[in-house]
Amino acid sequence: MNLIIDAGNTCVKMAIFGGGHLLQKTLTDKLSQRDVQSFTKGLKIHAAIFSSVAAPDMGFIQSLEKKFRVLVLDHHTKLPVKNHYQTPETLGTDRIACAAGAFGLFPGCPVLSVDAGTCIKYDFVTARGEYKGGAISPGIKMRISALHNFTARLPLLEISKPGHFIGRNTESSILSGVLTGATEEMKGFIQLYTDKYPHLKVILTGGDMAYFEKSLKNRIFAAPNLVMQGLNLILEYNAEK
Repeated sequence: MNLIIDAGNTCVKMAIFGGGHLLQKTLTDKLSQRDVQSFTKGLKIHAAIFSSVAAPDMGFIQSLEKKFRVLVLDHHTKLPVKNHYQTPETLGTDRIACAAGAFGLFPGCPVLSVDAGTCIKYDFVTARGEYKGGAISPGIKMRISALHNFTARLPLLEISKPGHFIGRNTESSILSGVLTGATEEMKGFIQLYTDKYPHLKVILTGGDMAYFEKSLKNRIFAAPNLVMQGLNLILEYNAEK
């Protein structure tokens, strides 16, 4: 069995894979040896992969290495896709995991992953398995926070779907601007890629994917565990090497 640890901007996700399949997963607020021990209790873990948007805690990594083989994902890691990014050392590990997971789901097809999280990330892999890059824009929580923080009177709202794209008051106008705007942005990016790559496959993932899935349902394949799947593929690829 493989242990997957993905330390993101807002939470830490852990998963167990066996035979290429996701067996179980959990979320926690922060990294801790206790959480890992509790999550893996009674399981025979052969290897683990650790991915983090920040610099890895080497003390934590060393504690894992006492129990099983650990791969820390960085720009030196061998990948199942060819990385054509001009600055691989600046590429987020979550982005390359999305790309690997997307190409694993649709090998031999051009594929665009859309990760709706803290940021909205677009990552493209060609039919030949070449990761080219993509785009990054603010996520919906970031957009709502920015409207509040950079103005004098706009309120800080909880996210909810607007009843109509025409906002009838300040609150619904903010929600429409944020959610309708982000949805139309996604549609625009998808169309740009589809115009150039007619056989494009599009995968939607991320913690905020539920806000967009229905609006994009005719154009996307939903894969809520795409990053985890990509990390497991990278771990398996390196085990083979």
